[in-house]
Amino acid sequence: MDRHQEEQMGRKSNYSESYKREAVAKAEASGNVSQTARELGISNKSLYTWIKQYGEPLDVETASVKELSARVRQLERQLAMREGQIEVLKKAIGIVSEAEPNGSR
Repeated sequence: MDRHQEEQMGRKSNYSESYKREAVAKAEASGNVSQTARELGISNKSLYTWIKQYGEPLDVETASVKELSARVRQLERQLAMREGQIEVLKKAIGIVSEAEPNGSR
């Protein structure tokens, strides 16, 4: 069983705190969490959890335009992904609803 499977099963991670902090720094520098997670061979969920734990909060007053732009792009990608998921779920609900005769289950 690999680390990813262990994390999914609720077991404690084998990654050191320093590794997690380095992963967070890399994700913050790139502005792309999903790509960073793929490069490191870890799940997006793990990396987002680490960011919450170890990441630097983005201070709008002192953040550079580049940092803010990267964050906006990241949030736009997440929004687009969520909107796509919502559309798929709406279509699935429509298909299931059509398949039920007279609205009964």
